[in-house]
Amino acid sequence: MVLKLTLRGLRTHPLRFALAAFAVLLGVSFVSGAFVLTDSLRKVFDGVFTEISKGVDVQVRSKLAFGDSFDSTRDPVAIDVVTQLQAVDGVAIANGTLNRTAPLLDKNGKAIRTSGGPMLGVDFGGESPLSGTKLLEGRAPKGDTEVVLDGNTADRADYRVGDQVTVLLDSGRRTFTISGLIGQGGQRGFAGATVAGFDPAVAPVLLNTGGTVDTIDLAAADGLSESELLDRVEAALPANLEAITGEELRKESTDAVGRIFTIFGNVLLGFAAVALFVSTFIINNTFRIIVGQRVRELALLRAIGADAKQVRRLVIAEALIIGVVASALGILGGVGVAKGLIALFNAGGAGFPDSSTVISVRTIVAALVVGLGVTLASAIAPALRASRVPPVAAMRPELGFETRGSRRRLFVGGGVTVVGVVFLALGLFVRPGGTAGTIFFSAVGAVMLFLGVASLSATFAKAASLLIGAPFAKAFDVPGELARQNAARAPRRTAATASALMIGLALVSTFSVVASSVKTSFDETLSRAVTADYVISDPSFNGFTPQLADELKAVPEIEAVSAMRLDRMQVGGDSKSVGAVDPSTFGDLVNLDVTAGAVADLAGGGVLVHKDPVKDLGLAIGSPVDVTWQNGTTAKLPVVGIFADASVLGTNWIVSLDTLEAASPTATPRDQFVAAKLRSGADLVTARQAIDALAEAYPQVDIQDQAEFRQSQLGQINQTLVVVNGMLGLAVLIALLGIANTLALSVFERTRELGLLRAVGMSRRQLRRTVRWEAVIVALFGAILGIAIGTPLGAALCSALPETFVSSITVPFGQVIGLLVIALVAGIVAAIFPARRASRMNVLDAIATE
Repeated sequence: MVLKLTLRGLRTHPLRFALAAFAVLLGVSFVSGAFVLTDSLRKVFDGVFTEISKGVDVQVRSKLAFGDSFDSTRDPVAIDVVTQLQAVDGVAIANGTLNRTAPLLDKNGKAIRTSGGPMLGVDFGGESPLSGTKLLEGRAPKGDTEVVLDGNTADRADYRVGDQVTVLLDSGRRTFTISGLIGQGGQRGFAGATVAGFDPAVAPVLLNTGGTVDTIDLAAADGLSESELLDRVEAALPANLEAITGEELRKESTDAVGRIFTIFGNVLLGFAAVALFVSTFIINNTFRIIVGQRVRELALLRAIGADAKQVRRLVIAEALIIGVVASALGILGGVGVAKGLIALFNAGGAGFPDSSTVISVRTIVAALVVGLGVTLASAIAPALRASRVPPVAAMRPELGFETRGSRRRLFVGGGVTVVGVVFLALGLFVRPGGTAGTIFFSAVGAVMLFLGVASLSATFAKAASLLIGAPFAKAFDVPGELARQNAARAPRRTAATASALMIGLALVSTFSVVASSVKTSFDETLSRAVTADYVISDPSFNGFTPQLADELKAVPEIEAVSAMRLDRMQVGGDSKSVGAVDPSTFGDLVNLDVTAGAVADLAGGGVLVHKDPVKDLGLAIGSPVDVTWQNGTTAKLPVVGIFADASVLGTNWIVSLDTLEAASPTATPRDQFVAAKLRSGADLVTARQAIDALAEAYPQVDIQDQAEFRQSQLGQINQTLVVVNGMLGLAVLIALLGIANTLALSVFERTRELGLLRAVGMSRRQLRRTVRWEAVIVALFGAILGIAIGTPLGAALCSALPETFVSSITVPFGQVIGLLVIALVAGIVAAIFPARRASRMNVLDAIATE
């Protein structure tokens, strides 16, 4: 009987249950979308990196003392080793590979940028059994006048085979004819990199390799296994080199890609969890409204013999069917969400490649678990309440759920809120258990805070609705007053609907406060720390030739120049970022807030250390620091200075350029930044013209004065904020759809009431306005709640951050007002469908509705 009644109910009220399914679908879509996106991209990048080395049986390369190939820089290998290995018994092919920096210019002479992807110059003599690189069009380059480009870069810059392209080599810019286009792993590109391939006969000269290669790929003779070839090769290797099998190389690549996308996927799942949390409010509210609308129907079943258990089963069965259908649709919705996220990230410059959609078993299982779990959990409480209402009392049409348990909600909500605040304080300021404890207590505290405030909001939703709705009542007469009263008479529904929006906007306002505070603090720090007049950098983070710094030193108007490089070294078993500078000039260009010693003392081969590791490691001026460089070279560097401001270089350890070059020599060193200071009394216009003229040979770099440099650094923070707010905006979108969903159900519930209003003279336009302003009142209530929670939460988060990161708390009042305006507009948009449906009701049919 229960199954028949369930199916009949679904057939009788398809719109009502479609709205319930829609609420579930929203939450499931974002969870499954996170899995679909990470699995799809993982498959693409796994394929690319596997294809790169599919024909390699053994690879020879320099040893690394720590780290791995994806976050470290290996020393080059002497090209003579290629000849030595070719003579090893069992080696069929030995090929030295080159991967050096070679930026490209577009047809307008502008540098082709990447978002962190390398700009590679490589050797390419045609398709090889050792490489998965494919010739897509044309032919391999011949001589020193031809080049091949990767297909994606050619498409982006509108290059075709036969066109001329300018490549920025360390020896200067050169123009080449495009002889062909290449790709890898079934793609037209190389995982976000730009690639220029040269004839192997001239590539070492063009790329200035200094008689070295980066790695040596080997293919085994027929009948020889990878492990057998490895044993023979290892016996012939110098001590500073290592060999691994092709299988190990491919595993390294896929493991590295796996680690990257695990982190990426976890971040996406964090945002998906926020979206699901918001969806849960909508789903619970939807089921509560639906069951509330069916009180008389369920009571009638009780009156004709159905017991409470059967009523509960009926509601749970309907929820189960809705959950299964919505979860299945949510998986398909996840595909759309994944495509949308790729578009969002690419708009921010991520450069994700096109990928086939991967729907894994874990995605299906996660969607079903989440969809069914949330749906059933949301339906249980309304089902229990409906089954406990006495049959005769429940058939009274004026009876509902709104007035029950307000005192209990006040007590429970207040308690949960207090516990949430305590947990947040523990996570942010006490930090028990380190990073894991901080995340756990902060996350649990935030969830409890939101749940507590959501529960408490029902106790003052009526008063808040009347207060917020007062201006609408005055401005829009009857529609405004009716909207105000409608929002006020169902405070629990209003609070539940507004709570979903409250969570989204609370998180947005939290990050707005943090971002604004970080930007303000960072700007203040940069204005104090950067004393150089100009800073030169590569926005694609590939670095540039040291020749630029040398040429700047020859400009008459410039007094001091220092290049800055970044590397890694190991201290006490931990990998540390280390900066390298010119000790004779760096102190005049950047204020590190040196508290002991001097930057100039780096010339003797020591190390400058930030005050934090000085305290942690018990160091002082003169203390020896045992360091290991990535190539295994060790050194004992004395501490020659202690500084307090690491904002510019972003590292706690600084050495001289000579120290870095001696420890980790490379044929083609790359500068990350160059700072320059003008001579006293130098003409600013003349100096800028001279610097700009010099920089014409380096279009890949940005030359910025102090103000421009600060703005560009703040712009990077803004880009991060755009992505974060874009992700959080998905939760806000769900909340707004929830408002539309609730209003649609509310219109369905008040069909007879709305019909009577029309019968006594209310026009369609007035009815639409009533529904519209009710949505605005609910949206503003949620927005005000969200801002009231998010702003102090952001301030608390800023207080918990190190003072070197956030020195002052700034509340962006303009953004706060903007959020309120957005909530008002969004409320109007959310009401479009419910308002139109309400105004199009047949008056007589509406009045006759039971």
